Amino acid sequence: MMRKCWINRWRVILIILCFSIVATGCGDNDSQNQSEGREQPVIGDGKEDKKKQQSPGAGKEERSGQDGQNGIVAGSIESTINVQEQQNAKGILFRYELKNQTEKEKVFQFSSSQKFDYVIKDKNGKIVYQYSKNHMFMQVLSSLKLKQADVFKQDILVNNLDPGAYTLEVWLTPTGETEDYRQKITFNWN
Repeated sequence: MMRKCWINRWRVILIILCFSIVATGCGDNDSQNQSEGREQPVIGDGKEDKKKQQSPGAGKEERSGQDGQNGIVAGSIESTINVQEQQNAKGILFRYELKNQTEKEKVFQFSSSQKFDYVIKDKNGKIVYQYSKNHMFMQVLSSLKLKQADVFKQDILVNNLDPGAYTLEVWLTPTGETEDYRQKITFNWN
């Protein structure tokens, strides 16, 4: 009887140890992969379940920087958004970047696994898609560390929209920050 009790305790200890190792390994790697741009693009569209044939063609886009600046701004965190790939059979690939141009390491704290959010708006300003409304995030404290000159990169693949003009608006979702590093870019979907 005593031996059976010890065996059960050891099983419980081993199970807890295995879960601890797995949880520790998963949390640290995510921030590093995203800051180095190795994360797969997230997909945003105006149709959640409807699949639609896309016609290839190039869309027009305009970049609007935060405060209208495109160059290096010493002593600040600079956010940008650009088109990585023009419209093709997969969609349009955008890249949101956050660069630390301060003289110190910047640490962003998050109350969940969500680090950013974005919306796609039509020409009338109506939201046709919001990333956070169609995804679930783990409720864990996480952080993103950007050393001096480090860049956080997030690719966003937009597809399945009706033809027309749209705006993609992306921002960071840290807790306790006054700035969300919001960026907008307009584009045409053909």
